[in-house]
Amino acid sequence: MSFGGDPTAWLDLIDSQVPDILRLILSAWDEMPPLSPDALEDPTTEALCRALRKNRTSASLPFRIDIQMVELDPAVGQDQGRMDIAFSPMVPHEAFYFCLECKRLNVTLMGRRRTLGTEYVTQGMSRFVNRQYGDQVRHGGMLGYVLDSRVDLAITSVQTAIRGRRQDLKIAEEGGLRQSSVLPEAENVFETAHVRDEAVPHFLLQHIFAAAT
Repeated sequence: MSFGGDPTAWLDLIDSQVPDILRLILSAWDEMPPLSPDALEDPTTEALCRALRKNRTSASLPFRIDIQMVELDPAVGQDQGRMDIAFSPMVPHEAFYFCLECKRLNVTLMGRRRTLGTEYVTQGMSRFVNRQYGDQVRHGGMLGYVLDSRVDLAITSVQTAIRGRRQDLKIAEEGGLRQSSVLPEAENVFETAHVRDEAVPHFLLQHIFAAAT
């Protein structure tokens, strides 16, 4: 495949690698130690990034794995976004990458559980929809750290938050959180389709809900 100066080829490369990226994330998560009910987001993401880099399958993917990467030229009107984890192909353009945004779900604080489904949507998903992340690409990812391991409750919480903000999220047609079309065989991997620009295909956001134990 020649990448020359044709951005479409770079997009096609990323699209073709999304299933393998998701498998790598799932594999690396399985190697993570159990998390406490009040685990913090940044240390968890740092540990996950190290696990991703050490995973034996990462060497076979044509990506560099970075943490807290900043895109220097974000979409017009958007602030620079500091992405949790970015999978960047070896191409001379900073705008082409697969971004993984990580959020805590079902956190126990002072003896009470907070689902944080709303924050998952407003402080995570919205950044893709508003083009703060992934302005030039067609795929992105969300990883929910389900700290009490009640994945079913976390999914319900996020689904409810999505339904309440369908218009802001530019959800395509009658869709919502649905089984991933990219990795349909994987449990607890879903996707949402968003219309960011009527002139281009739907932006697909993959959602992985990962139990902490």
